[in-house]
Amino acid sequence: NKKIPVDREWLKKLLRKHASDRTPMSQKLVDDHPVLEDKALVVAPMVDQSDLPFRLLCRKYGSNLCFTPMIHAKLFCTKPAYRKKFFDIVAGTPAEDRPVVAQFCGSEIHHVLGAASQIAPHVDAIDINCGCPQQIAKKGHYGAFLLEQTDKLLALVNALTDNLDIPVTVKVRILPTGIEDSLELYTRLVDAGAHMITIHGRTRHQKGPKTGAPDWSVITKAVKLLGHRVPILANGGIRDMSDVVKCLEETGADGVMSSEAVLEYPPIFHTWDWQQDRTVGRMDLAKQYMALARQYPPHIGGQGSGIKKCVRVHIHRFFDPELNTRTDLRTELCNIESMEELQCVVDKLEAYHAESNHVVKDERLTWYMRHRMNNDKGESSAQKQIKREATVKKAELEEDNGDCMANLFGGCDEFESSDY
Repeated sequence: NKKIPVDREWLKKLLRKHASDRTPMSQKLVDDHPVLEDKALVVAPMVDQSDLPFRLLCRKYGSNLCFTPMIHAKLFCTKPAYRKKFFDIVAGTPAEDRPVVAQFCGSEIHHVLGAASQIAPHVDAIDINCGCPQQIAKKGHYGAFLLEQTDKLLALVNALTDNLDIPVTVKVRILPTGIEDSLELYTRLVDAGAHMITIHGRTRHQKGPKTGAPDWSVITKAVKLLGHRVPILANGGIRDMSDVVKCLEETGADGVMSSEAVLEYPPIFHTWDWQQDRTVGRMDLAKQYMALARQYPPHIGGQGSGIKKCVRVHIHRFFDPELNTRTDLRTELCNIESMEELQCVVDKLEAYHAESNHVVKDERLTWYMRHRMNNDKGESSAQKQIKREATVKKAELEEDNGDCMANLFGGCDEFESSDY
């Protein structure tokens, strides 16, 4: 095949094609802040978490572009059960889930191209994951570590753009060697045919308690250098719409991507200030999500990894404050095996809300803030929690958990006996 030409306006045209789906609140925000016009408000690709039910929930609250969960290209090609769980290559995804970008991790051309070719007829773009900082990614030669294997990465981009008839995009981080090296690499990616770059303004070393603030200045420089050739998306540090507007004005990017904040509170693209009084509460969101998960079971038809690794974790994110207090319910949640058991936990949380005179307008982000510096000692909430509960063994439900990634992608013995 011949490379499809890179149309600088392809993303804007895609968003406009679906602009009739814009919510009234989204339109009001655009009217109040013209910088939002034709800008992408993106749900990031998240392992086990950007499943179809969650994407549909986020679209209800202002997201106009979503990524699939990160899909392991080799497993997609070689494991029929894995392929069935992550995408229905016959029916595709529902019309209300467009526009959507499918993200793959991998570095072997025949696997990534083979996997992408099966999904391409049903999505709007294919993305290469060059952002995952976990050790499983290092072992697999993908994610942020692929950024440091330039020849292999460029060959992959060339192969995909030569053989696919939809845009190919790349999600990147800042290289550990610095800004100039990063900008040079981004330029080479565009030269190789990439149709869009999403830049996470952190290095691969910035994760967990060491997350720190993102560096939007790198994104600003990339936009000045490459923004006339391809769209650039900004990723990192987005809690609410005031952050979105600030980021767009500062960087000139074509859109922003959120992961952790939208994971805890899907209406962030309807929320001007994350500290303002809320109108949509955690319980309401949980009920909406569970209804969607029943309609589109995350373990059937290509939606995700099932109840324990997907649906349960969403409920844990929504109710982070309550579960830090009600450790009995947290333990019960960590051991659920079915939607019925999960519904029982949610019912108990609703009863707890009633007993404690819970007020929706007083809800705030908590899980998202766990790695953000928020006291005069420079400690994050997560670091303070470690001090408080140094001897408490908690079930680990972190998005960045390396063991979870290994289990998901066949990095441990459990994989072969699991239901993937």
